[in-house]
Amino acid sequence: MFAFTSLSVKVIDSVNDGTGPPQFIISGQNYHRIGSLLPLAGQVPKFAQLYIYDTEHELTHRKRIFGQSSNIDRQLIIDLTQMIDQHNPIAQSFRRVREFHENHPSEVFSLKLFSQRERDRRVYNYPSCDEVAALVVGDFDSSDTGRDVIVKSTAGKLQRIYETHALYWPLQYPLLFPYGEDGYQLGIPYRDIQDINVAGRRTRVSMREFICFCLQMREHEDSIIHKSRRLFQQFVVDSFSMIESQRLYEFRKKQSTIRGEVLQGIEEAMRHSDTEASSIGT
Repeated sequence: MFAFTSLSVKVIDSVNDGTGPPQFIISGQNYHRIGSLLPLAGQVPKFAQLYIYDTEHELTHRKRIFGQSSNIDRQLIIDLTQMIDQHNPIAQSFRRVREFHENHPSEVFSLKLFSQRERDRRVYNYPSCDEVAALVVGDFDSSDTGRDVIVKSTAGKLQRIYETHALYWPLQYPLLFPYGEDGYQLGIPYRDIQDINVAGRRTRVSMREFICFCLQMREHEDSIIHKSRRLFQQFVVDSFSMIESQRLYEFRKKQSTIRGEVLQGIEEAMRHSDTEASSIGT
């Protein structure tokens, strides 16, 4: 109801027939996608568009997600919306777009979602609105966007938010990250990195290590993630798919260094029923 991005993956829900504990199962490659800032003509607003377009009927649009007959508490939706608007810098960025659109309806504009932060990523202070996104007025050339995501005012297609983008989690799970806390991004250094002089030793936090850190239960910290019930299941499955996606990406990137021709030679030898290893090589 409050997500800025969509979960573009096939969710297998047939096993949840009430005979056992609920499960969250996905099939295929997982994506988070974001559409344009404004809906196309004749379409109802959804996801991030709910924060910008026709906000006078925002409550009705949000309730419609679960059907007209939904008995979800109306006041609860109002309270959560106010909480997100007050504390979430991502929502504040989209609300800023709404104000600009209301005052300049004919202008062409885009919202640039920043991927990198200048502050130390090991210090978990909350991001500000200016650190998260910037409103770009005018026809923006998106050919050189780098790692940042450019969301145009009107566009006919969705664009992918990559799992290494700092906003990958908070865009999809605003109730789990109510202050817009950054997710994983490349280049987070270990602490006391200057004391590590071992050749070949990794000096940056991996995605798996970052997710494990976020999922740890701490004695003196109340975790929203672990109390989100079925949303916790989705979050864990989503996080696991992030790790697998990065592993596959590393395999694709290092094809020239994993000695694939040697494995190919073994495969050809087995195909010819040559089981004597000495004839293949070392």
